[in-house]
Amino acid sequence: MLRSKEYDFQPCTVSLDTLVPPDNFYRQLDAKIDPSFMRDYVQHLYKPFGRPSIDPVVYFKLQLIMFFEAIRSERQLMSTVAMRLDHRWYLHYDLNEPLPHHSSLTRIRDRYGVVVFRHFFESIIQQCIEAGLVWGEELHFDGTMIHANADHSHQVPRFYHQAQQHLEQLFEEPVHDSSRQPFDLIDKYDGTRSLVKPNSYHKRSDYWVSPVDASATPTGKQQLGYHLQYGVDGGKSRIILSCLVTPSAIQDNTPFLDLVRQTHFRWQLPLHTVVADTRFGTIENVVGLEDDRIRAFMPLHLDAKRSSGKRKTYGSDQFHYDAQRNVYICPQQQVLRFWTTDNHSQRIVYKAPDKVCNQCPVKSQCKTGQSGRRVGHSIFKPILDRVRAYQQGHRYKKAMRKRQVWVEPKFAELKQWHLGRRFRLRGIRKVNIEALLKATGQNIKQLLKAKSCQSNPKPPASAAILAGWIVSFCWGRLYSVHIDYSC
Repeated sequence: MLRSKEYDFQPCTVSLDTLVPPDNFYRQLDAKIDPSFMRDYVQHLYKPFGRPSIDPVVYFKLQLIMFFEAIRSERQLMSTVAMRLDHRWYLHYDLNEPLPHHSSLTRIRDRYGVVVFRHFFESIIQQCIEAGLVWGEELHFDGTMIHANADHSHQVPRFYHQAQQHLEQLFEEPVHDSSRQPFDLIDKYDGTRSLVKPNSYHKRSDYWVSPVDASATPTGKQQLGYHLQYGVDGGKSRIILSCLVTPSAIQDNTPFLDLVRQTHFRWQLPLHTVVADTRFGTIENVVGLEDDRIRAFMPLHLDAKRSSGKRKTYGSDQFHYDAQRNVYICPQQQVLRFWTTDNHSQRIVYKAPDKVCNQCPVKSQCKTGQSGRRVGHSIFKPILDRVRAYQQGHRYKKAMRKRQVWVEPKFAELKQWHLGRRFRLRGIRKVNIEALLKATGQNIKQLLKAKSCQSNPKPPASAAILAGWIVSFCWGRLYSVHIDYSC
Protein backbone atom coordinates (compact mmCIF):
# COMPACT_ATOMS: atom_id res chain seq x y z
CA MET A 1 0.00 0.00 0.00
CA LEU A 2 1.35 3.39 -0.99
CA ARG A 3 1.73 5.73 1.92
CA SER A 4 2.58 9.40 1.94
CA LYS A 5 4.41 10.91 4.88
CA GLU A 6 2.87 14.02 6.31
CA TYR A 7 5.47 16.50 7.45
CA ASP A 8 4.57 17.48 10.95
CA PHE A 9 7.29 19.72 12.39
CA GLN A 10 7.67 19.21 16.09
CA PRO A 11 9.54 21.72 18.21
CA CYS A 12 12.88 20.41 19.39
CA THR A 13 15.71 21.84 21.40
CA VAL A 14 19.05 21.65 19.63
CA SER A 15 22.33 23.43 20.21
CA LEU A 16 23.61 25.46 17.30
CA ASP A 17 27.16 24.63 18.36
CA THR A 18 26.59 20.95 17.53
CA LEU A 19 25.38 21.76 14.00
CA VAL A 20 28.52 23.63 12.91
CA PRO A 21 31.44 21.33 12.01
CA PRO A 22 34.63 21.74 14.05
CA ASP A 23 36.69 22.56 10.95
CA ASN A 24 34.32 25.28 9.71
CA PHE A 25 36.06 28.44 8.49
CA TYR A 26 34.11 30.75 10.79
CA ARG A 27 35.18 28.74 13.82
CA GLN A 28 38.78 29.49 12.89
CA LEU A 29 37.96 33.12 12.21
CA ASP A 30 36.19 33.50 15.55
CA ALA A 31 39.06 31.86 17.43
CA LYS A 32 41.81 33.98 15.88
CA ILE A 33 40.21 37.38 15.12
CA ASP A 34 38.23 39.06 17.89
CA PRO A 35 36.76 42.46 16.85
CA SER A 36 35.68 43.33 20.39
CA PHE A 37 38.32 46.06 20.48
CA MET A 38 36.06 48.15 18.22
CA ARG A 39 33.69 48.86 21.12
CA ASP A 40 36.17 51.38 22.50
CA TYR A 41 36.30 53.28 19.20
CA VAL A 42 32.51 53.66 18.83
CA GLN A 43 31.50 54.08 22.46
CA HIS A 44 31.26 57.88 22.12
CA LEU A 45 28.67 57.51 19.34
CA TYR A 46 26.06 55.87 21.59
CA LYS A 47 23.86 57.31 24.34
CA PRO A 48 23.69 55.68 27.79
CA PHE A 49 19.90 55.41 27.46
CA GLY A 50 17.34 54.52 24.78
CA ARG A 51 16.63 51.44 22.70
CA PRO A 52 19.40 48.79 22.68
CA SER A 53 21.44 48.91 19.50
CA ILE A 54 23.22 46.29 17.45
CA ASP A 55 26.46 45.20 19.06
CA PRO A 56 29.42 46.80 17.19
CA VAL A 57 31.17 43.42 17.28
CA VAL A 58 28.20 41.88 15.43
CA TYR A 59 28.31 44.69 12.88
CA PHE A 60 31.98 44.19 12.04
CA LYS A 61 31.53 40.42 11.93
CA LEU A 62 28.80 41.00 9.37
CA GLN A 63 31.23 43.09 7.32
CA LEU A 64 33.73 40.25 7.40
CA ILE A 65 31.04 37.81 6.24
CA MET A 66 30.22 40.17 3.39
CA PHE A 67 33.90 40.23 2.39
CA PHE A 68 34.58 36.50 2.57
CA GLU A 69 31.30 35.51 0.91
CA ALA A 70 31.61 38.18 -1.84
CA ILE A 71 28.19 39.68 -1.05
CA ARG A 72 27.38 43.00 -2.63
CA SER A 73 24.46 44.41 -0.60
CA GLU A 74 23.25 44.46 3.01
CA ARG A 75 19.90 43.00 1.94
CA GLN A 76 21.59 39.99 0.34
CA LEU A 77 23.89 39.73 3.37
CA MET A 78 21.06 39.35 5.86
CA SER A 79 19.24 36.88 3.59
CA THR A 80 22.37 34.73 3.46
CA VAL A 81 22.97 34.94 7.21
CA ALA A 82 19.38 33.87 7.86
CA MET A 83 19.97 30.62 5.94
CA ARG A 84 23.48 29.77 7.10
CA LEU A 85 23.99 28.02 10.43
CA ASP A 86 27.70 28.84 10.60
CA HIS A 87 26.92 32.54 10.12
CA ARG A 88 24.44 32.48 13.00
CA TRP A 89 26.96 30.65 15.17
CA TYR A 90 29.68 33.20 14.28
CA LEU A 91 27.36 36.10 15.20
CA HIS A 92 26.15 34.32 18.39
CA TYR A 93 22.52 34.45 17.21
CA ASP A 94 20.32 31.49 18.08
CA LEU A 95 18.01 29.80 15.57
CA ASN A 96 14.89 31.49 16.92
CA GLU A 97 16.55 34.87 17.52
CA PRO A 98 15.63 37.63 15.04
CA LEU A 99 18.51 39.04 13.01
CA PRO A 100 19.18 42.78 12.49
CA HIS A 101 17.40 44.51 9.63
CA HIS A 102 19.51 45.34 6.62
CA SER A 103 18.60 49.04 6.79
CA SER A 104 20.14 49.23 10.27
CA LEU A 105 23.53 48.31 8.83
CA THR A 106 23.40 51.27 6.45
CA ARG A 107 22.56 53.70 9.25
CA ILE A 108 25.34 52.30 11.42
CA ARG A 109 27.87 52.74 8.62
CA ASP A 110 26.84 56.38 8.15
CA ARG A 111 27.05 56.99 11.88
CA TYR A 112 30.51 55.48 12.25
CA GLY A 113 32.12 57.31 9.34
CA VAL A 114 35.44 56.60 7.69
CA VAL A 115 37.51 57.25 10.82
CA VAL A 116 36.06 54.26 12.68
CA PHE A 117 36.72 51.96 9.73
CA ARG A 118 40.25 53.28 9.52
CA HIS A 119 40.68 52.31 13.19
CA PHE A 120 39.50 48.81 12.27
CA PHE A 121 42.01 48.68 9.41
CA GLU A 122 44.87 49.91 11.60
CA SER A 123 44.00 47.58 14.48
CA ILE A 124 44.37 44.56 12.20
CA ILE A 125 47.70 45.95 10.97
CA GLN A 126 48.82 46.24 14.59
CA GLN A 127 47.96 42.57 15.11
CA CYS A 128 49.97 41.72 11.99
CA ILE A 129 52.94 43.66 13.40
CA GLU A 130 52.66 41.82 16.72
CA ALA A 131 52.56 38.51 14.83
CA GLY A 132 55.81 39.41 13.06
CA LEU A 133 54.25 39.70 9.59
CA VAL A 134 55.49 43.23 8.82
CA TRP A 135 59.10 43.71 7.70
CA GLY A 136 58.97 47.49 7.44
CA GLU A 137 62.23 48.11 5.59
CA GLU A 138 60.68 48.20 2.12
CA LEU A 139 57.36 49.51 0.78
CA HIS A 140 55.79 48.82 -2.61
CA PHE A 141 53.22 51.25 -4.03
CA ASP A 142 50.86 50.87 -6.94
CA GLY A 143 47.38 51.94 -8.02
CA THR A 144 44.48 50.61 -10.05
CA MET A 145 41.25 51.90 -11.54
CA ILE A 146 37.93 50.96 -9.92
CA HIS A 147 34.63 51.74 -11.65
CA ALA A 148 32.12 53.93 -9.83
CA ASN A 149 28.48 53.06 -9.20
CA ALA A 150 27.32 55.80 -11.58
CA ASP A 151 26.44 56.12 -15.26
CA HIS A 152 28.70 58.22 -17.46
CA SER A 153 25.84 59.20 -19.80
CA HIS A 154 23.74 60.70 -16.97
CA GLN A 155 26.10 63.54 -16.10
CA VAL A 156 24.78 67.08 -15.72
CA PRO A 157 26.54 70.47 -15.95
CA ARG A 158 28.53 71.16 -12.80
CA PHE A 159 27.09 74.66 -12.28
CA TYR A 160 23.56 73.19 -12.33
CA HIS A 161 24.50 70.53 -9.76
CA GLN A 162 26.22 73.09 -7.52
CA ALA A 163 23.15 75.36 -7.64
CA GLN A 164 20.92 72.47 -6.54
CA GLN A 165 23.29 71.56 -3.72
CA HIS A 166 23.35 75.17 -2.56
CA LEU A 167 19.56 75.36 -2.43
CA GLU A 168 19.34 72.11 -0.45
CA GLN A 169 21.90 73.36 2.08
CA LEU A 170 19.94 76.55 2.63
CA PHE A 171 16.96 74.63 4.02
CA GLU A 172 18.86 71.95 5.90
CA GLU A 173 20.08 72.08 9.46
CA PRO A 174 23.87 71.98 9.80
CA VAL A 175 25.14 68.54 10.80
CA HIS A 176 28.41 68.12 12.60
CA ASP A 177 30.45 65.29 11.12
CA SER A 178 32.37 63.66 13.96
CA SER A 179 34.13 61.29 11.58
CA ARG A 180 36.48 63.95 10.23
CA GLN A 181 39.97 64.53 11.53
CA PRO A 182 42.09 67.73 11.45
CA PHE A 183 44.40 66.23 8.80
CA ASP A 184 42.64 63.83 6.52
CA LEU A 185 44.08 62.70 3.19
CA ILE A 186 40.57 61.93 1.94
CA ASP A 187 39.57 65.58 2.33
CA LYS A 188 42.81 66.75 0.74
CA TYR A 189 42.42 64.52 -2.33
CA ASP A 190 38.64 64.58 -2.78
CA GLY A 191 38.92 66.37 -6.13
CA THR A 192 37.60 69.76 -4.97
CA ARG A 193 41.02 71.33 -4.37
CA SER A 194 43.63 72.39 -6.89
CA LEU A 195 46.73 70.28 -6.26
CA VAL A 196 48.83 71.23 -9.29
CA LYS A 197 50.36 74.43 -10.56
CA PRO A 198 47.91 76.83 -12.27
CA ASN A 199 47.61 76.23 -16.02
CA SER A 200 45.13 76.64 -18.83
CA TYR A 201 44.14 72.97 -18.95
CA HIS A 202 40.59 72.11 -17.88
CA LYS A 203 39.40 68.59 -17.24
CA ARG A 204 36.00 67.31 -18.29
CA SER A 205 35.14 66.91 -14.61
CA ASP A 206 35.42 70.71 -14.26
CA TYR A 207 32.28 71.10 -16.37
CA TRP A 208 30.29 67.87 -15.90
CA VAL A 209 29.38 65.87 -12.82
CA SER A 210 27.31 62.83 -11.92
CA PRO A 211 24.29 63.79 -9.77
CA VAL A 212 24.40 60.48 -7.87
CA ASP A 213 28.16 60.45 -7.23
CA ALA A 214 29.78 63.85 -7.56
CA SER A 215 33.22 62.54 -6.57
CA ALA A 216 33.49 60.06 -9.46
CA THR A 217 35.30 61.40 -12.53
CA PRO A 218 35.66 60.08 -16.12
CA THR A 219 38.26 57.38 -16.70
CA GLY A 220 38.60 58.00 -20.46
CA LYS A 221 36.50 54.96 -21.47
CA GLN A 222 33.00 56.43 -21.21
CA GLN A 223 32.95 55.36 -17.57
CA LEU A 224 33.26 57.00 -14.19
CA GLY A 225 35.69 55.72 -11.62
CA TYR A 226 38.21 56.13 -8.85
CA HIS A 227 41.89 55.43 -8.26
CA LEU A 228 42.67 52.90 -5.52
CA GLN A 229 46.21 52.99 -4.12
CA TYR A 230 47.89 50.38 -1.93
CA GLY A 231 51.12 50.58 0.01
CA VAL A 232 52.25 47.00 0.61
CA ASP A 233 54.99 45.88 2.97
CA GLY A 234 57.99 44.19 1.37
CA GLY A 235 57.83 41.20 3.72
CA LYS A 236 56.69 37.75 2.68
CA SER A 237 53.18 38.25 4.05
CA ARG A 238 52.55 41.36 1.87
CA ILE A 239 50.53 43.23 4.47
CA ILE A 240 48.67 46.28 3.15
CA LEU A 241 49.87 49.23 5.25
CA SER A 242 48.10 52.09 3.46
CA CYS A 243 44.92 52.37 1.44
CA LEU A 244 43.48 55.47 -0.22
CA VAL A 245 40.81 56.11 -2.85
CA THR A 246 40.88 59.31 -4.92
CA PRO A 247 38.85 60.48 -7.94
CA SER A 248 40.27 59.22 -11.22
CA ALA A 249 41.04 62.81 -12.25
CA ILE A 250 43.79 62.89 -9.59
CA GLN A 251 46.95 61.17 -10.79
CA ASP A 252 48.44 58.33 -8.75
CA ASN A 253 51.64 60.28 -8.10
CA THR A 254 49.87 63.23 -6.45
CA PRO A 255 49.12 61.74 -3.00
CA PHE A 256 52.10 59.37 -3.15
CA LEU A 257 54.47 61.33 -0.91
CA ASP A 258 51.80 61.93 1.73
CA LEU A 259 50.97 58.22 1.80
CA VAL A 260 54.61 57.24 2.24
CA ARG A 261 55.17 59.68 5.09
CA GLN A 262 51.91 58.82 6.82
CA THR A 263 52.68 55.09 6.67
CA HIS A 264 56.28 55.63 7.77
CA PHE A 265 55.48 57.69 10.85
CA ARG A 266 52.21 55.96 11.77
CA TRP A 267 53.90 52.59 12.22
CA GLN A 268 57.43 53.82 13.02
CA LEU A 269 58.89 51.60 10.32
CA PRO A 270 62.65 51.18 9.76
CA LEU A 271 61.97 52.20 6.17
CA HIS A 272 64.89 52.66 3.80
CA THR A 273 63.44 51.78 0.35
CA VAL A 274 60.26 52.67 -1.55
CA VAL A 275 59.54 50.81 -4.80
CA ALA A 276 57.12 52.06 -7.47
CA ASP A 277 56.76 52.29 -11.24
CA THR A 278 57.36 55.18 -13.62
CA ARG A 279 54.08 56.95 -12.86
CA PHE A 280 55.28 57.75 -9.34
CA GLY A 281 58.80 58.83 -10.34
CA THR A 282 58.18 62.57 -10.52
CA ILE A 283 60.85 65.03 -9.42
CA GLU A 284 58.80 66.12 -6.41
CA ASN A 285 58.31 62.54 -5.18
CA VAL A 286 61.90 61.46 -5.75
CA VAL A 287 63.39 64.55 -4.09
CA GLY A 288 60.97 64.22 -1.16
CA LEU A 289 61.96 60.60 -0.54
CA GLU A 290 65.67 61.30 -0.79
CA ASP A 291 65.33 64.25 1.59
CA ASP A 292 63.68 61.85 4.06
CA ARG A 293 66.69 59.53 3.64
CA ILE A 294 64.63 56.91 1.85
CA ARG A 295 65.90 55.34 -1.36
CA ALA A 296 63.59 55.93 -4.31
CA PHE A 297 63.65 52.74 -6.37
CA MET A 298 61.60 53.90 -9.34
CA PRO A 299 62.25 54.98 -12.94
CA LEU A 300 62.18 58.73 -13.39
CA HIS A 301 59.06 59.95 -15.15
CA LEU A 302 61.12 62.67 -16.82
CA ASP A 303 63.42 60.12 -18.50
CA ALA A 304 60.53 57.96 -19.70
CA LYS A 305 58.73 60.98 -21.17
CA ARG A 306 61.87 62.16 -22.90
CA SER A 307 62.63 58.76 -24.46
CA SER A 308 59.05 58.20 -25.67
CA GLY A 309 58.73 61.48 -27.57
CA LYS A 310 59.48 61.80 -31.28
CA ARG A 311 62.52 64.03 -31.74
CA LYS A 312 62.97 66.34 -34.70
CA THR A 313 66.12 67.93 -33.25
CA TYR A 314 68.99 66.91 -31.01
CA GLY A 315 67.79 65.88 -27.60
CA SER A 316 69.25 67.29 -24.43
CA ASP A 317 70.78 63.87 -23.64
CA GLN A 318 73.13 64.37 -26.61
CA PHE A 319 74.70 67.33 -24.82
CA HIS A 320 77.48 66.44 -22.38
CA TYR A 321 77.50 68.22 -19.03
CA ASP A 322 80.92 69.14 -17.60
CA ALA A 323 80.36 69.46 -13.86
CA GLN A 324 83.80 70.96 -13.14
CA ARG A 325 83.36 73.82 -15.61
CA ASN A 326 79.55 73.99 -15.16
CA VAL A 327 78.96 74.02 -18.92
CA TYR A 328 77.33 71.84 -21.59
CA ILE A 329 79.18 70.59 -24.67
CA CYS A 330 77.09 70.16 -27.83
CA PRO A 331 77.68 67.38 -30.44
CA GLN A 332 79.77 69.89 -32.46
CA GLN A 333 82.01 70.51 -29.39
CA GLN A 334 80.66 74.02 -28.82
CA VAL A 335 80.23 75.34 -25.26
CA LEU A 336 76.87 76.29 -23.73
CA ARG A 337 77.40 78.45 -20.63
CA PHE A 338 75.11 79.27 -17.72
CA TRP A 339 72.39 81.69 -18.79
CA THR A 340 69.63 81.89 -16.16
CA THR A 341 67.72 80.04 -13.45
CA ASP A 342 64.01 79.52 -14.07
CA ASN A 343 62.40 79.52 -10.61
CA HIS A 344 58.98 78.65 -12.00
CA SER A 345 60.11 75.37 -13.58
CA GLN A 346 63.02 74.94 -11.13
CA ARG A 347 65.55 74.51 -13.91
CA ILE A 348 69.03 75.88 -14.64
CA VAL A 349 69.32 76.96 -18.28
CA TYR A 350 72.48 77.02 -20.40
CA LYS A 351 72.72 78.82 -23.75
CA ALA A 352 75.09 78.85 -26.73
CA PRO A 353 76.05 82.13 -28.46
CA ASP A 354 73.66 83.16 -31.22
CA LYS A 355 76.46 83.67 -33.72
CA VAL A 356 77.91 80.22 -33.16
CA CYS A 357 74.55 78.44 -33.64
CA ASN A 358 73.65 80.42 -36.78
CA GLN A 359 76.95 79.40 -38.42
CA CYS A 360 76.70 75.74 -37.34
CA PRO A 361 76.57 73.28 -40.31
CA VAL A 362 73.98 71.06 -38.54
CA LYS A 363 71.72 73.87 -37.34
CA SER A 364 68.63 72.36 -39.02
CA GLN A 365 69.11 69.19 -36.97
CA CYS A 366 69.57 71.06 -33.71
CA LYS A 367 67.20 74.02 -33.55
CA THR A 368 65.04 76.56 -35.35
CA GLY A 369 65.11 80.33 -35.01
CA GLN A 370 67.99 82.78 -34.73
CA SER A 371 68.76 82.52 -31.02
CA GLY A 372 71.33 80.14 -29.59
CA ARG A 373 70.43 76.62 -28.49
CA ARG A 374 69.28 76.31 -24.87
CA VAL A 375 69.73 73.25 -22.68
CA GLY A 376 69.00 72.90 -19.01
CA HIS A 377 68.58 70.55 -16.10
CA SER A 378 66.70 70.50 -12.84
CA ILE A 379 68.09 72.27 -9.81
CA PHE A 380 67.85 68.85 -8.13
CA LYS A 381 70.24 67.27 -10.63
CA PRO A 382 72.57 65.74 -7.95
CA ILE A 383 69.62 63.93 -6.38
CA LEU A 384 68.24 62.77 -9.73
CA ASP A 385 71.66 61.48 -10.78
CA ARG A 386 71.88 59.51 -7.54
CA VAL A 387 68.48 57.94 -8.23
CA ARG A 388 69.58 57.09 -11.77
CA ALA A 389 72.66 55.41 -10.32
CA TYR A 390 70.39 53.11 -8.27
CA GLN A 391 69.08 51.63 -11.51
CA GLN A 392 72.44 50.04 -12.29
CA GLY A 393 72.60 48.10 -9.04
CA HIS A 394 71.51 44.55 -8.29
CA ARG A 395 69.16 45.58 -5.45
CA TYR A 396 67.21 47.92 -7.73
CA LYS A 397 66.70 45.27 -10.41
CA LYS A 398 65.66 42.72 -7.81
CA ALA A 399 63.17 45.18 -6.25
CA MET A 400 61.59 45.98 -9.62
CA ARG A 401 61.11 42.27 -10.37
CA LYS A 402 59.66 41.80 -6.91
CA ARG A 403 57.20 44.70 -7.36
CA GLN A 404 55.45 42.90 -10.22
CA VAL A 405 54.40 40.04 -7.91
CA TRP A 406 53.89 42.01 -4.70
CA VAL A 407 51.21 44.68 -5.27
CA GLU A 408 49.52 43.78 -8.55
CA PRO A 409 48.37 40.34 -7.29
CA LYS A 410 46.66 42.16 -4.42
CA PHE A 411 44.55 44.08 -6.92
CA ALA A 412 43.91 40.91 -8.93
CA GLU A 413 42.74 39.12 -5.77
CA LEU A 414 40.48 42.05 -4.91
CA LYS A 415 38.86 42.19 -8.34
CA GLN A 416 38.61 38.45 -8.97
CA TRP A 417 37.35 37.18 -5.61
CA HIS A 418 36.00 40.13 -3.63
CA LEU A 419 33.89 42.19 -6.08
CA GLY A 420 36.58 44.83 -6.45
CA ARG A 421 35.99 45.82 -10.05
CA ARG A 422 33.22 48.25 -9.13
CA PHE A 423 32.38 50.13 -5.95
CA ARG A 424 28.91 49.53 -4.60
CA LEU A 425 28.85 52.72 -2.48
CA ARG A 426 28.87 56.32 -3.68
CA GLY A 427 30.80 59.34 -2.52
CA ILE A 428 34.48 59.78 -1.75
CA ARG A 429 34.21 58.95 1.95
CA LYS A 430 31.96 55.92 1.47
CA VAL A 431 34.12 54.38 -1.25
CA ASN A 432 37.08 54.79 1.11
CA ILE A 433 35.08 52.90 3.74
CA GLU A 434 34.48 50.10 1.26
CA ALA A 435 38.14 50.01 0.24
CA LEU A 436 39.34 49.97 3.88
CA LEU A 437 37.05 47.04 4.69
CA LYS A 438 38.33 45.02 1.74
CA ALA A 439 41.97 45.84 2.49
CA THR A 440 41.32 44.78 6.10
CA GLY A 441 39.87 41.49 4.87
CA GLN A 442 42.94 40.86 2.73
CA ASN A 443 45.19 41.44 5.75
CA ILE A 444 43.03 39.14 7.88
CA LYS A 445 43.56 36.36 5.34
CA GLN A 446 47.33 36.67 5.82
CA LEU A 447 46.90 36.84 9.60
CA LEU A 448 44.77 33.69 9.63
CA LYS A 449 47.33 31.91 7.50
CA ALA A 450 50.13 32.87 9.89
CA LYS A 451 48.18 31.87 13.00
CA SER A 452 47.22 28.55 11.41
CA CYS A 453 50.90 27.78 10.85
CA GLN A 454 51.68 28.77 14.44
CA SER A 455 48.92 26.48 15.77
CA ASN A 456 50.65 23.51 14.05
CA PRO A 457 54.08 23.60 15.72
CA LYS A 458 57.11 22.09 14.07
CA PRO A 459 58.48 18.80 15.39
CA PRO A 460 61.09 19.00 18.15
CA ALA A 461 64.71 19.44 17.15
CA SER A 462 65.58 15.85 18.05
CA ALA A 463 62.75 14.48 15.89
CA ALA A 464 63.76 16.72 13.00
CA ILE A 465 67.38 15.58 13.27
CA LEU A 466 66.31 11.93 13.41
CA ALA A 467 64.11 12.42 10.33
CA GLY A 468 67.04 14.00 8.51
CA TRP A 469 69.28 11.05 9.38
CA ILE A 470 66.66 8.60 8.10
CA VAL A 471 66.27 10.46 4.78
CA SER A 472 70.03 10.71 4.34
CA PHE A 473 70.46 7.00 5.09
CA CYS A 474 67.76 6.02 2.58
CA TRP A 475 69.26 8.18 -0.17
CA GLY A 476 72.70 6.83 0.62
CA ARG A 477 71.47 3.23 0.34
CA LEU A 478 69.75 4.09 -2.95
CA TYR A 479 72.87 5.51 -4.55
CA SER A 480 75.09 2.77 -3.10
CA VAL A 481 73.24 0.00 -4.99
CA HIS A 482 75.41 -1.37 -7.81
CA ILE A 483 73.72 -2.98 -10.77
CA ASP A 484 75.83 -5.20 -13.00
CA TYR A 485 74.70 -5.02 -16.65
CA SER A 486 77.41 -7.31 -17.91
CA CYS A 487 75.13 -10.35 -17.84
